[in-house]
Amino acid sequence: MVTRAGGHLLVVSHPCVIAENQEVYLALRQRGWSLTIVTPALWRDPYRTAPFAPAALAGLEDVLRPLPIAFAGYDQRHIYRVRVGSVVRRVAPSVVFLEQEPFSLAALQWAVALTRRRVPFGVQMAENLDRAMAPPVRVSRRWVLRRAAFVAARSPDAVALARDWGARGHVAVVPHTVPTWSGVEREQQRQGFTIGFAGRLVEEKGVLDLVAAARRMRAKSRLLLVGAGPLAAPLRALASADLEIEIREGVTHGEMPAALAEMDVLVLPSRTTPQWAEQFGRILVEAMWCGVPVVGSDSGAIPWVIETTGGGVVFPEGDVDALAARLDDLAARPDLRAALAEHGSRVAHAEFGADAAAVALSSLLLESERGRP
Repeated sequence: MVTRAGGHLLVVSHPCVIAENQEVYLALRQRGWSLTIVTPALWRDPYRTAPFAPAALAGLEDVLRPLPIAFAGYDQRHIYRVRVGSVVRRVAPSVVFLEQEPFSLAALQWAVALTRRRVPFGVQMAENLDRAMAPPVRVSRRWVLRRAAFVAARSPDAVALARDWGARGHVAVVPHTVPTWSGVEREQQRQGFTIGFAGRLVEEKGVLDLVAAARRMRAKSRLLLVGAGPLAAPLRALASADLEIEIREGVTHGEMPAALAEMDVLVLPSRTTPQWAEQFGRILVEAMWCGVPVVGSDSGAIPWVIETTGGGVVFPEGDVDALAARLDDLAARPDLRAALAEHGSRVAHAEFGADAAAVALSSLLLESERGRP
């Protein structure tokens, strides 16, 4: 029997245009929360050629409320083209989760309406780098954080930064979740050692470092790069008789387990820039969920994810020789790969599944709801 957890939760979330990103809310519903999920009615992302409408996860069809926005595809700059105060009045939530960064326009827009109506709300915070922002953005960010009843931080670094930026409410780690994928049989008869990558094909993701490291390996290997971006053509041009490079574009969320099953190891070689450090590296947990060991640079939250799960190894970002050495070690030691994969999969399921995130988020929601003025 499900014990009622709390009252009515309103979620405002552009990530929820993707059905898989709604799994934590389905878990909250199963824990007794009633829900309304507001999403943009139309969204854009780098992985699709045309705008798309949101899709509901099975079991949440009746709670999804798409609303029109301006600036679709801009995570921090989109804004809802409705009177959000009227939406709040109709929904009458007991608590609200703005799955938006505190410096986003959408967070400010909804926070103003919620503050006027004395409805407790929280924001998410994946940002983990105290980067330069324009004065108006800093003022907006501080205003939102000082009034937020809670902050769902996506890493320990984000927890610390939220407090530095002025958060007064409860701040706790509520990690990103991974889709509840069914297992896919891993290929056992491949030729050579397959090194995988999945994400945007841009310089800050370190894909050029990965190619350079693969060329320096003693073991013969091939690269499977799942994603799209401005480096796709230059990367294809780097393929040679000594190094096969396959770039696979247009892979959907549901097709990722099959792609991961082709990899002996997944690498996330991100490089920190003045404006960005890896905020979580969800693909690391997705790979481990599917039984694939990982290698990651020490950019941003990557070391925390890998050390928490025990499903891989870390190298200094930008150190191509160190990355090549880690990959050669894993290529030569299938027993080590198997041990990392087993441990990583077990912890990923326990710590980064929708149920675990729902427990952490529900705790913040209840604290905020009970402290409602």
